[in-house]
Amino acid sequence: MAGLSLIPCVALASTVPNVMWSADLAKPVYATPRIGGGQIYVTSTQSTGPNVFALDAKSGHIIWRYATSGAITISPTVGQTQVFVASDIGDTHFMRALDARTGALVWQYTRNKPPECMCSHDAHVGDGLVFAQTDGHSLYAFAPVGAMPSRRIWQFKGDGARLTSPVTTAGLVVFGSANHDLYALDAKTGAPRWTAHTGYAFVSAPVVGDGLVIAGNRGGTVHAYDAATGKPAWSFATSGAIDHPVVIDRGRVYAVSNDRILYALDLKTGHVLWQHVMADYATAAPLVHGKAVIVADRAGELLAVNAATGKRIWHAPLGGTPFSRPMPWRNDIVLKIGDHAVAAYAASTGTLKWHYTSRSVVTDPVVGTGTSGGVILATSNGHVLALQ
Repeated sequence: MAGLSLIPCVALASTVPNVMWSADLAKPVYATPRIGGGQIYVTSTQSTGPNVFALDAKSGHIIWRYATSGAITISPTVGQTQVFVASDIGDTHFMRALDARTGALVWQYTRNKPPECMCSHDAHVGDGLVFAQTDGHSLYAFAPVGAMPSRRIWQFKGDGARLTSPVTTAGLVVFGSANHDLYALDAKTGAPRWTAHTGYAFVSAPVVGDGLVIAGNRGGTVHAYDAATGKPAWSFATSGAIDHPVVIDRGRVYAVSNDRILYALDLKTGHVLWQHVMADYATAAPLVHGKAVIVADRAGELLAVNAATGKRIWHAPLGGTPFSRPMPWRNDIVLKIGDHAVAAYAASTGTLKWHYTSRSVVTDPVVGTGTSGGVILATSNGHVLALQ
């Protein structure tokens, strides 16, 4: 118990961040904000009045508001010129495309027979299309621009098993399923191109790199397939379930397993290059930052290891359970700790730089570049903040 009592003291000894700006939306926010084109887009769970907002990333000034008349429980999805939000009113479900600059409604898709809500999974933009999952475990593809008789151009209806988030590559949309399969469809038509059956559920999105589709499953195996044909390339078995996406970087595949090990695999062969035992199992996918791989675990530790050798560079106590994936910001690593805190640690040493705590629940932080260069988060009492 004496060792545990020291952990919170590290967080409390930190300095507080500078608040660049704060905006009060007067609406509860639980979904992570999104950044695009110098603007920050925020959705609220409150169904009365405006519940989609665009803010200037530099000043926090509210640029526009939009009312969907239905609750929004997920983050908006930012496209090139449009922002996509899903909401529901009773048994009627909507996908709306708003003009990113003005907030004007560009188009909407409505579904109520059968009622399949598109409001429980973030949408995905790729190959010029928008892909949205439903709580009925279907996948819809929408054409966001052009003259179309219907914005929804195709639907994949599975067997009722939950789908992972999709990824697009070379004209394909690829996703996993809790029914143990990995699917690759033609992105434009929805026609099946290949299916891989593994015997265990996929709960995290596949990743694409060097012509391969790579995903880990609940059976603890990392599978690699030729992206064009679905032909198995290699597989690597761990001793625990894999709940988070792998990360591909410079010829290596980094994977975290519930056997509490961080693995580095050769991208071409799947051979293990090194492995590092963690204090507990990871709470999110690892982050590759420079020459380091950084991962947070349920023991409340932030760990950095050498990307080439797996040797520990530093580790830092968080003072709580990490609730978001570590993210790079300037020369620091930022992540959410518990429901109420966000902290920044020096990427080179793990030294705690600042610690922000709110009485309200905070969202996962997002980081901006250029004019939106702060750490952006929102709170359940309706505030959006930029920290540095």
